[in-house]
Amino acid sequence: MKILNRDTLTNINSYPYFYYSSYALFVKQSEKKNIIIFVDENKNTICCKLWKNKFLNYVQLIYPPLDKNAERVFEKDEKLFLENLIEYFIKNKLCNRICQPENFAIFNTVPDDAISSPFGTYVLNLSEYTKDELFKKLHTKHRNVIKNAEKNNVELKYGRKYIDDFYLLYKQTMQRSNMYCQDISYFQNFYNSMPDNIICGVAYYNNIPQGALFMPFTKYSAFYLYGASAEKMEINGVITYLHWNTIKMLKEKDVKRYDFVGARLSDVTGTKLHGIQQFKERFGGTLEKGFLWKMDINKLKCVLFDTLVNLKLKVIRIDIPKDIIDQELEKHG
Repeated sequence: MKILNRDTLTNINSYPYFYYSSYALFVKQSEKKNIIIFVDENKNTICCKLWKNKFLNYVQLIYPPLDKNAERVFEKDEKLFLENLIEYFIKNKLCNRICQPENFAIFNTVPDDAISSPFGTYVLNLSEYTKDELFKKLHTKHRNVIKNAEKNNVELKYGRKYIDDFYLLYKQTMQRSNMYCQDISYFQNFYNSMPDNIICGVAYYNNIPQGALFMPFTKYSAFYLYGASAEKMEINGVITYLHWNTIKMLKEKDVKRYDFVGARLSDVTGTKLHGIQQFKERFGGTLEKGFLWKMDINKLKCVLFDTLVNLKLKVIRIDIPKDIIDQELEKHG
């Protein structure tokens, strides 16, 4: 195992967006984190974020390992790769803690001693179907609301100049959900860092923004990282129509996959997540199932740090934050 010089990747567009040097520079400037690619003797690679605070050094695995052709490695090879990677981290004292990966990083296997939870993501395979076949794969309700949006002259606009309208909806959506909201400069800089690999789309009705999305893509896949909607939707099917048109655009660009990013495998009936996941499912994609996992390398140091943080949060009466893994494990006791 060693650190890879990403400039040696000749077919970079076959890899996900986070393999790009331009994205690494953006993350370094916006998040103060480094992105490093590790490679083994078989030319299997993995992309990781590294950062530190005053007490701990962190690693986040952005995505499962890929082979030299930018394809997912087999399950037994993934297991061996992860074991070797952890050994490399320990030997070189690179981190104290491996954090939960991105919620689209669905691993097929979990290292020994890791904390894990089943998780999934809905993926639409664009390369295997024609546009007509993709439309037929849509749930009947999705097809109907798309036609409704078209009939009502919903207007779709794409490009950097629509980031302000995207952000207007994004900020409202995050506030309604009581979730962390990035500053607008984050999206402006993200787009500027790789303008040929970002889609920012906004749907309008009577010139009023109704729904929006912001997603990076390469030929490997598009990732639906950020979506937003108006509090009051004037026309039924606006966001479905926006996604469908974006799917067609990406199909024309020879993008292989449309990753809707993240799906709980536990029962979400009666929650907001149920509606969100049903929306993703109705595009006719496959639910790819696997695991999210994390691991403390220096367990004593991590326990001490967590104890201090938890005490501080209790004093100021702030709930202790839980990642997806903790939330899912809590459901099962």
